[in-house]
Amino acid sequence: MPTPLKILGLIAHETDPSSRARLLQYIPHLNSLDIFVTPRFFNPHTNADPSKWMYKANKFTGINPWRFLWLQKTISRLPLFYSQYNYDIIWQNRMILPHQSFFEQKLSKPIIFDFDDAIWLHDGEKHVIKAIQNATQVFAGNEYLANFAVKYNNKIQIIPSVIDTAQLFPLKTETSFFTIGWIGSASNLRYLEPIKPAILDFLSQNPDTRFMVVSSDPGNLFQFDGNRILFKKWSPENENRLINEMNVGIMPLTDDEYTRGKCSYKMLQYMACGKPVVVSPVGMNLKILKESNAGFAAKENNKWKDAFSSLKNDQPLYKEHSVNGRNCVEEKYSLNKFTPVVAGLFRSL
Repeated sequence: MPTPLKILGLIAHETDPSSRARLLQYIPHLNSLDIFVTPRFFNPHTNADPSKWMYKANKFTGINPWRFLWLQKTISRLPLFYSQYNYDIIWQNRMILPHQSFFEQKLSKPIIFDFDDAIWLHDGEKHVIKAIQNATQVFAGNEYLANFAVKYNNKIQIIPSVIDTAQLFPLKTETSFFTIGWIGSASNLRYLEPIKPAILDFLSQNPDTRFMVVSSDPGNLFQFDGNRILFKKWSPENENRLINEMNVGIMPLTDDEYTRGKCSYKMLQYMACGKPVVVSPVGMNLKILKESNAGFAAKENNKWKDAFSSLKNDQPLYKEHSVNGRNCVEEKYSLNKFTPVVAGLFRSL
């Protein structure tokens, strides 16, 4: 019997997409291997805004509300120094507190620093570099991120943002509409703006089609009518059902330093559910598309429309891409495949 390991998992929040994909979904699988992960997130969370009382206090004290918030975040993280000694390893998803590497420097247990975006662009490059340098092991979500991290730490392992294929899988659904779908965080709705004309043109030319957004918030980019343009509120419980209401999943991106660091998680979600994809050929999107042959890459608006038409009108092609996507996720990007890898790295520490 292997010696049980106790791991402290530091995450942004229990519903944060990165926290769920990178750490939380591993917990039951690692438990079965005598590796016990206790997740912990901080309140206020990393991206919180100042509370109302902070603005009221500003009138009497003259202290900026954001400075109050920074102090509150700092105080809330201090107990971490003491709790870490109850664990063998710290598994840290992204920065504990952006623009502040104090906490990363005070952690004394073996640290796995785990990141799945080009976070140095938003969280302060020098602070991210320090966190990488202090880590015993680094989990990078793709090759682009690993190439950044290896300049500061030679213990780098590429761990993709994988899919639990027992939670996301194809379902039989019947609808009279051909549905183009997008799932993601509300902050990423902006990536739909460049292809909005292509989506609306395709809908106007094809009365039996519709477009669906699945997110925490509808935003203001589209006028949702409940018929041809739909908004469905995301929750962990309805995620698989909602993706299966789509016929095609899309992942448009701009091409810049930040998007090249993305780990194509929503693309893999669609593929796990047997949905062909249409994606921007940026970063890991292009890599997965070449590996899987699960859909099309598109840049210009007419290419997006051509891809939608091909998948709508060519059933053998649609079926081929559907099967290819699911097979690729099972073989290369599944939780079942990477749980032993992650467990082995924990044991090696």
